[in-house]
Order: sequence, then structure tokens, then C-alpha cells
Amino acid sequence: MGAVVCCAAGGAAWAGPEDLLPQKGDRLVLGDGAKAGQPVTLDGLPVGGDLVEAVAVDAQGNKREGSRFAKIILVRVAPDQVAEDQRAHAVDGVLALSAICTHQGCTISGWSHETKRLSCFCHHSEFLPAEGGRVAKGPARKRLPVLPLAKGEGGTLMVAGSFVGKPGPGPA
Repeated sequence: MGAVVCCAAGGAAWAGPEDLLPQKGDRLVLGDGAKAGQPVTLDGLPVGGDLVEAVAVDAQGNKREGSRFAKIILVRVAPDQVAEDQRAHAVDGVLALSAICTHQGCTISGWSHETKRLSCFCHHSEFLPAEGGRVAKGPARKRLPVLPLAKGEGGTLMVAGSFVGKPGPGPA
């Protein structure tokens, strides 16, 4: 139960809860490092701190990590640096975005504290998370999708809605 099997040209494919993209009500946990699996809290994300990988976990405890398009990155900037039209998606300056570059699908792994830009090391695209993942430097033409956040109990971070835009490469 909970699995769907289909017959595509490439053979059978399994789609379970882990394969779904983050959904409203999921909680965020740290995705890597010594504290992997622990809840993401506001206290654990200092303003101007490092890029953090996160994983969405549903109410049943299923991690939504079966699809690379579910990868999430978090950054925290001063709340007044978040663009007015993005403030509803952020929590105290914390922004969540798709970790998949919209150019060729590489994983976003760079963060500049000085320029407040995320970067993809495959082809050097740069994105502005505080401006809704807007492309600052190509070759990417499509912005990084933003994942709306909400504050949960004890300052934990929760998913407040679906990605704003389709994660991964595609038309702008």
C-alpha cells in the first residue's frame, strides 16, 4: 500500500511518499553533517551563516528525498534584505529554495556571504535568494523556485506550501 507501479518505456517505476515534492505541513530537518535528521530551527541558522541542506519530512516521518527535485537549500539574510514580494515566503530572513539549478540540473552548492548569491559550480549560474531566486548571472534563464516557509513550535521550520515554480531545468 502507498506504492504505485507503472509501466513506462523504461520499465516499472515506484512512486512512494519519498518521491513527492515538499508539501504544506512538512517539517524541515537537516540534510547533512553531524546533525543530519535533526529539526531545522531558527536558532541554528544565524543571519549571514552558511548554506544549509534540508529535507522535508511528512507527518508520518517519511523523508521526501526520493526525487532529486525535492532537494532544499536554506539561507538566512537580515529580514530587511528580503524583497517585499518574497517576505510572505520567508521566516525571519530564512529562505528555502530548490537546490537544483534551472540550467542543466546540477546541485546548487555555493553561497557568497558578501554578494548574497547562490551559485552552481557546473556552469557558474548565480541566483539571488532574497529576490525570489532571481537569476543574477547566467547561463540559467529561469529563477530557482522558492519554497514557502512557516514557523513551527520552538522555532522549527515548516513547509507552508508547494515550490513556487517547477524545480529543475526548463523554460523561463
